[in-house]
Amino acid sequence: MKKPFVIGVTGEFGSGKSTVSRLLGRRGFRVLDADGIAHDLLKKNRACAREISEAFGPDVVRGGEIDRVLLAQRVFGSPRALRQLERILHPRIRVEVVKAIRKSGKGFVVIDAPLLIEAGWTDLVDHVIVVRANRSLQGKRLALRMGITRAEVNRRLRRQLPVREKCRFADKVIDNRGSLADLDRQVKEVLKDIKMSVRQVR
Repeated sequence: MKKPFVIGVTGEFGSGKSTVSRLLGRRGFRVLDADGIAHDLLKKNRACAREISEAFGPDVVRGGEIDRVLLAQRVFGSPRALRQLERILHPRIRVEVVKAIRKSGKGFVVIDAPLLIEAGWTDLVDHVIVVRANRSLQGKRLALRMGITRAEVNRRLRRQLPVREKCRFADKVIDNRGSLADLDRQVKEVLKDIKMSVRQVR
């Protein structure tokens, strides 16, 4: 391949999309973590920090860095505030993702992004994988990982495009309601199909 084949992995928070991305990474694929890029922007990008400070108050910046906990409290309680934060972050994340794709050369690249569809980044990918899971299991995973209540988990999930809507954009849907071994098996099957289609097209 002269340019990378880009796979977008998405799904609701707690669906297991990052686990799928890690499984792809273990197979030698380069993984671009959109959330990780966002965290780096909040930590290192002064222009981004300044714009967020102006939008959400100077107290969200402490020691030159964004207080992500305080920022989350501000934005997840308000759809308007969340949209405002996304308008600040999403264009910057996209720029970094595009740079990384261009530097990757040939091979396969994975974009791990919970808001791949909502942010309008599907034009960056050749193949979309949507990971879905049981909503109750998602809630447990998120509550444990993020240290927030189930009510807060549900509120954050409601801010995302429902998984049934995400699936309309999917080339493949991976069901993460079983074991890790079952998830790995599905990833292998998806990769087999992708590599076959790439050979046919290219």
